[in-house]
Amino acid sequence: MLANKKKADSWRKNLKLISHCPVCGRDYKSQAGKLFIKENDARFVHFTCHHCRSHFMAMVMVMPKGMSTVGMVTDLNLKDVQKLYKMSPLTIDETIEGYKIFNRPDFLKLL
Repeated sequence: MLANKKKADSWRKNLKLISHCPVCGRDYKSQAGKLFIKENDARFVHFTCHHCRSHFMAMVMVMPKGMSTVGMVTDLNLKDVQKLYKMSPLTIDETIEGYKIFNRPDFLKLL
């Protein structure tokens, strides 16, 4: 049972690699990272920098031969991420309609 507990929490060790804000370079405070999704071997973590208030999302995957982390700077705060995660994915028809709207010559006038 202890081995399973270690594996379940091993993603936290990888967070040490995400120790500073990619926007301002300041170190994250310990409470900056919030786990918001846990799926199989993947953990999704959201960070908010206490200094510049920028946001960063990371996916930490625990694999048999190690861990992998992918992240990105975002304008979404934690509440936005949680809300969007619960929404249904876009349909193909919605995607095509969006593409058509964005490519209209008068797109900027529609805003």
